[in-house]
Amino acid sequence: MSPYQSGTSGLTPFSRFVLFGLVLPLLFIAGFQLFVLSNQTDKYFAWTFAGPLSAAFLGAGYWSAMFHAYTGARSKGWRFVRTSMPAALTATGLLTITTFLHLDKFHFDSPFLITKFVTWVWIAVYVLVPPILAFAWIMQTRLPESRAKGQNPLPAWMRVGFALLSIFAVVSGLGLFFIPNSMSAIWPWAVLPLAARSVSSWLSAFGVACAALMVENDLANGAGTSSSLFAFCILELIVIARYSSSIDWTRPLAYAYLLFLCLGLLVTGANILTNRKQGSLPQQSSQPLSS
Repeated sequence: MSPYQSGTSGLTPFSRFVLFGLVLPLLFIAGFQLFVLSNQTDKYFAWTFAGPLSAAFLGAGYWSAMFHAYTGARSKGWRFVRTSMPAALTATGLLTITTFLHLDKFHFDSPFLITKFVTWVWIAVYVLVPPILAFAWIMQTRLPESRAKGQNPLPAWMRVGFALLSIFAVVSGLGLFFIPNSMSAIWPWAVLPLAARSVSSWLSAFGVACAALMVENDLANGAGTSSSLFAFCILELIVIARYSSSIDWTRPLAYAYLLFLCLGLLVTGANILTNRKQGSLPQQSSQPLSS
């Protein structure tokens, strides 16, 4: 069977390999570097964050994305995966642009071999991964079974919730990306342009994922994406608790950001619970990777 043809699972072997062999390991490593070692980015990351809060924010984004990458790689159909692809391309695309806008901040001249290594790995990843993801998406969407629609529409209140989450995340994300200096004055914590655009990448991806769930309008098909968004909200609340002294609660968006995370927990948590009650979580494939 061609690596670009799907088996009974609806996922091509190429797509399954990308998720298992590339996406999951990279998400775990980047999450560990930033969420766990957020105070040591001067040595263990591609650039140095002025404060650990922004680093931990990014780490939470990487680790939360692992939930859907794993369930997606094991799912029996592309329809359980497709709601995450626009968000994945948004995050990687914006991070690629951010990288080349701020190359002068990267650790190319670090005296530490490990630091130079992770810097060049970062460059390679964000040159190669976006086109690989785009190619996998194109290959999947050309298959007839990839167009299958679901039978479990979202409740109206849940669609409204995803709409509100999408608006806040996309508007804030675009602001942080295009006018980072202005947004830094109202964002809950201080961010320099490189950190602001990095935060923007994951925040915008969250908003795009919520929009994709609205368009898909199916509880089962969006279950994996909802699990990642739920994990994102939990991890970001942990980040706030860890670095609460870095939050300026007098800034205009401080409480709005907190409400955003709480609403995210409510909406995505309700989505997950409804799926469990209906028994409509994505079915897992028992086939090995090489099938």
